Amino acid sequence: MAARFTVTVREVREDGSEVPLEEDLAAALAAPAEQFAGLAAWTADEARYLDHGEREKVIGEEGRELQRRLLQATFGLDAAREERAAGVTSAAGVSHGTVEKGCGRGLASVFGPVRVTRLAYRNRREPNLYPADARQVIPEDPYSLGMRALAAFHLAGGGFGQAQEVIQDRTGVKIGRAQLAGLAEDLAAWTDDFYEERARDAEEGLPATDVIMMQGDGKGIAMRPEHRRNAGKEDGARPGIKKMAEIVAVADFTPAVREPEDIAAPPARRKAHPGPEARDKWVSASVTESIEDMIAAAFDEADRRDPQRVRQRVFLVDGNKQQLAAIGAQAKERGLKVPVLIDYIHVSGYIGKAAAALHPGDPVAAGQRADGQLLRVLHGRAKAVAATLASVAAKTRSSARTRQLDLTDMDKAVTYLNSNRQHMKYDSALAAGWPIATGMIEGACRFVIEDRFGITGARWSPDGAETILKMRAVVVNGDLDDYMNYYKQRYRAERHLARYDEDTIERLNLAA
Repeated sequence: MAARFTVTVREVREDGSEVPLEEDLAAALAAPAEQFAGLAAWTADEARYLDHGEREKVIGEEGRELQRRLLQATFGLDAAREERAAGVTSAAGVSHGTVEKGCGRGLASVFGPVRVTRLAYRNRREPNLYPADARQVIPEDPYSLGMRALAAFHLAGGGFGQAQEVIQDRTGVKIGRAQLAGLAEDLAAWTDDFYEERARDAEEGLPATDVIMMQGDGKGIAMRPEHRRNAGKEDGARPGIKKMAEIVAVADFTPAVREPEDIAAPPARRKAHPGPEARDKWVSASVTESIEDMIAAAFDEADRRDPQRVRQRVFLVDGNKQQLAAIGAQAKERGLKVPVLIDYIHVSGYIGKAAAALHPGDPVAAGQRADGQLLRVLHGRAKAVAATLASVAAKTRSSARTRQLDLTDMDKAVTYLNSNRQHMKYDSALAAGWPIATGMIEGACRFVIEDRFGITGARWSPDGAETILKMRAVVVNGDLDDYMNYYKQRYRAERHLARYDEDTIERLNLAA
């Protein structure tokens, strides 16, 4: 026995009586009503012959079509209700008094393609004005705001090809590579302004004892041949294949006091004495901005969190001299004392290689030597460790039995320790409850840069990489929804309202 559903839409007046809809309104709602009735009839009848997987497929496809028809109906209702307005004037003071009805254009939405019909206000001296587009924030290109948000999310998460596939599967709309790149560039245009204009949503009422942690690092991004440092040269292609992307991160944390032995300890003890945990992380990355600009951005973010500058700030880096100089300059400019710590993991890497050079083929002996020296470093004795390594290297080279060893890594460790020992006061940092490793920025580098830009065979232009870095940072910060709201308001103001005079905007309520 077949089931049949019908859907009737009627207007309900204030007195409770019902009357048929006006012809235009009824026509706009006919398609979604028909689609819903058909899907409901299928549910009651044909669905019983399908397994649940087949049911999911049908409901997914037909449900998306119902959503598309509903969206189309909203635009149909808008068109039916739009009334001609008098005195529509452009920003240049030109009156657009000729009005054309039924002016349509396509829009690619997250539910599929729809068509928008509205009044066009004409003047031969200027392009048409469409007040309905301003009210609805209809983009100039075919892609809706929902499609833009979808593109931003998937471009931040994977390659262009992957984003194209996901978007087409989700929406039924195929976006070309060039169009997708254009969308990405448009979406990233206001990210810097977004972060400059708003206060970071850090926790309120944090005690003054809570610390602001800033971290910085750099990772290489493979450039297209024409954008490499040695573009046009025939020799030495490899040295210029990558361009450094600078990345900074800021977070809050409550100090967690530890001892050096808690760091250089078995896992059980380290677990019993955990380090401070980062909260409310913020990340920014750029392949076109300088190290100095990115360090300044980190300080700016710290100031947004703590405008009165009553909380302690700590900066962790890997020892890049340009970073260190930029941090010092920013701290001096702002009248702040900001302790700078070299990432302990980098230090352990240098000492580990030095020990391995002294004990080639004997990882146990090398590990024991490294552990002993690292514990001294954790106690704030980096200078003494450098002297010890230099002395051991000299004795090793003077001995006929060991002079053949390659101690280059020992020399590097000595130089590194001597050059950066003022930033290795780990005993004081641990006693204050501060972190001593750049785990937060390393994780950000992996997610923001390596996972996205490390795709095998991928090559970038600086502008293309910058666009994706900006969107990826917005996504990893958890700010995509907030940014898209900001983007919508900026788009309305700069792409729509900027075309009208103030009186027209107010009378037609275009900014609502």
